[in-house]
Amino acid sequence: MMLRLFAGTLLCLILIASTSCTRKEEPVADGSAADSAKGAPPLDKLSSEGVDTTRMTLTDSSIVVKSDTYPKPGGRVINVLVTGVDARLGERSGRADANHLVRFFLDSGCVEIIAIPRGTPADAGFPDTSNFNMIANVRTAKGQSGYFKAVAEIAGVSKVDYWVEFGFSQALGLLELMGYRDNAQQTLRVLRSRKAYATGDYQRSYNQGQFIRQVMLRTFDNTDDILGQLAMRAALALVETNLTYDATQSIVEQLRQRGFSSQSKDRVWVRVKPDDIQQFQVFDFDSAKVGEMDRQISHRVDRTIPDSARVTPVDVEARLARMVARAVADSAKRPVGVMQALQGAYQQRAWMQISNRAARRMYRDRICSLMIYAYRRVGREADAKRAEQFLELDRSVNAGMKAD
Repeated sequence: MMLRLFAGTLLCLILIASTSCTRKEEPVADGSAADSAKGAPPLDKLSSEGVDTTRMTLTDSSIVVKSDTYPKPGGRVINVLVTGVDARLGERSGRADANHLVRFFLDSGCVEIIAIPRGTPADAGFPDTSNFNMIANVRTAKGQSGYFKAVAEIAGVSKVDYWVEFGFSQALGLLELMGYRDNAQQTLRVLRSRKAYATGDYQRSYNQGQFIRQVMLRTFDNTDDILGQLAMRAALALVETNLTYDATQSIVEQLRQRGFSSQSKDRVWVRVKPDDIQQFQVFDFDSAKVGEMDRQISHRVDRTIPDSARVTPVDVEARLARMVARAVADSAKRPVGVMQALQGAYQQRAWMQISNRAARRMYRDRICSLMIYAYRRVGREADAKRAEQFLELDRSVNAGMKAD
């Protein structure tokens, strides 16, 4: 039960990035115009959805927002970039298909979530006529530093302080940690969906931002107990990041000292940049409602059009079995072959895509053990110890959960 009340702020930092991953290898072609921002209303003018009540209109479950309806708190701010990397199973690099800059205003106890659709124009080095110059392609074309610079420019901030990157498998693990244990894949499908909406990726990006916001509000008050701290460490271990546990705890504590809590609905808001689209639907992403949302999305989307990649657990298990078999064959004489076979799957935590938890744990243990062995054989003791620590931590977090 306590893991359901998991560290909400950490989830705000790292969860949603992977929810829009696709399965295409070529660059994405899309686009939208640049952003413009103006003044801002005081905090007390914001509704529970984090938008200005004096200037927004509500129509059923929709809101209309403009760029001047958001507050602009002053003081110290920490910018955390969350990126969903589109990489195939076992691969180690890919496109930035989901982009969220989470801004923590430490002196005012506020949080701003800036969602950037993947088709946002950005110089990726392609010919101007190619339609490939967008933020989704900058990471692979110009590397991490070039990608950070492009995101900062689009968001209108000076720099990225911390970064978090992960893919499909890690997202499933994070969702399970925070309580979506029985419907993680279904929840991920809902958050990845874009073809069910008239505004496509704009609405999807807004949905992801709202999900972060709702998770943060629902769980923030339960981040200081022992099990919450254990879950926070486990979440950090699932992803690629320069965030440390101590840095994350410091952000949480400073927000708390400035009055942020699970009741602070007017202190956390979502905005989409560029702001070409100003009307969004607002959904409640409570675990109990995800199934109905998935059903409605499935009904609206033509099944001949793949709204999101559906790789079955059986497919994943069969592919992991082949990878492990190759690694075992190389383990006696070629530790480098073990790393070549398993490095991508290990870093992705690919076993999280297996639904049967007994099989999942078996592959986790097998892959981690083989990687630990290979690391030590080639003299990479620090990597071996990190793998051991991850395995021990993951076992601790999942202790007591029944196997399927």
